[in-house]
Amino acid sequence: MSIQIERSIYPMNHTRRISMIFYLVALGGASVMSANSLQASAQMSQDDKSTTELPQELLPTSNSFVLQETQKLLPKFQKSETKHYIILSDSSPQDITMVGTLLETTFLKYHEVCNSLGWKPKPLRHKLVAVMFRDQRNYNDFATQVDKVTKAWAMGYYNPLADRLVFYKSDSRADVKKVMAELREQERQLQEAQAAQQTGGRALRPNPDLAHVQDQVAAEKDRIHDATAGTFVSTTVHEAAHQLFFHTDIQRPGATYPLWLAEGLATNFETERINIMFGYQVDNWQRRDAFKQALETDHIIPLEVLLTQDRFTDGKESAEEVGYFYAQAYALTNWMLRERPTELRLYLEALQDGSFADAKSRKAEFELIFGPMPRIERNWVRYEGRREKDFLLSPYGKRVLAKLLNHPVATNVATTPSSKSDDSLPSKKPDSR
Repeated sequence: MSIQIERSIYPMNHTRRISMIFYLVALGGASVMSANSLQASAQMSQDDKSTTELPQELLPTSNSFVLQETQKLLPKFQKSETKHYIILSDSSPQDITMVGTLLETTFLKYHEVCNSLGWKPKPLRHKLVAVMFRDQRNYNDFATQVDKVTKAWAMGYYNPLADRLVFYKSDSRADVKKVMAELREQERQLQEAQAAQQTGGRALRPNPDLAHVQDQVAAEKDRIHDATAGTFVSTTVHEAAHQLFFHTDIQRPGATYPLWLAEGLATNFETERINIMFGYQVDNWQRRDAFKQALETDHIIPLEVLLTQDRFTDGKESAEEVGYFYAQAYALTNWMLRERPTELRLYLEALQDGSFADAKSRKAEFELIFGPMPRIERNWVRYEGRREKDFLLSPYGKRVLAKLLNHPVATNVATTPSSKSDDSLPSKKPDSR
């Protein structure tokens, strides 16, 4: 997902305001989720008593300005309700039920994570609005004409000022439909070959080559189905996390947030399946693998650049660079969630009034809360080095360590008392286990 600053035409207090629109990008290695797993996920109870729930008296109202305005834009879409969401869609009832389960599961996970970190999300003002299009073309028309989203690679987005998330069924993507059409054509040709074989009186002598090709085509169809299903789950959860962060005031609409932080928080909720553990306590291996690729190809962005930039490094938003950016944003934010949760909470609070929107102020505020940039980068590198033995041997790791040897970090800079100090650790080689 990326963050883009645009002028919004959505009415908000009858003024023109800057809107931040988030996009999810499905990149590098499709998510894998079997059809059976997805079906099982959709059948999970939305009222699981083992997870965090809001008291009955705090359940949100169904009616809202967001819903009214969205229904005016999509009058023919079916309206469905869950405990905390209203879903507008032209898709099948089965798809809508599945989406409702994904959203409610994300809602519970979000509050569970906030509780574990000591964050205090505000109650919902109303049921959250989600729009799901059955077809990518209709989604693109709505995105470009209503929310001014022009990124063709975006499978979904969330607009904080409109306070609705919008996405489409991933199996309606043009490239997916093209490949599936080609596979169906291959199946047709195979059926004709089988019929010709039977007509020729060779039915009792099956062609092993023909059977092998049939198995390959069937396996490829299953692989594409599983990949698109997993991508859809990941998209929905990612976008729902964005919506929850902003609606509950952990992040604030109208405030400017660094791209790495906004996307890093949402990627720490991503999952390919909701019937397993997920959240920042569990590694997102798809992002981890992409992070390792970025490391091996020397695409890690220096921390000082990452913390202040509002666009991807190559300025073109290529699939490769977007993927590397997301992976690094995930890894850095995951470290903060695990090792620096208090500072991260203070940093989010400091950004709410929009005082540190420009890059220079953003760096100063970050260092005020987390400490000097070189020390933070070194501590993060040490942490990653303990996770992956080759990290410190990478070009990026070597540059950080060389900078440390040439320019030692001052030790008299105060940081928050709750900080975990990696500087106090004895120098040792990273654990190779």
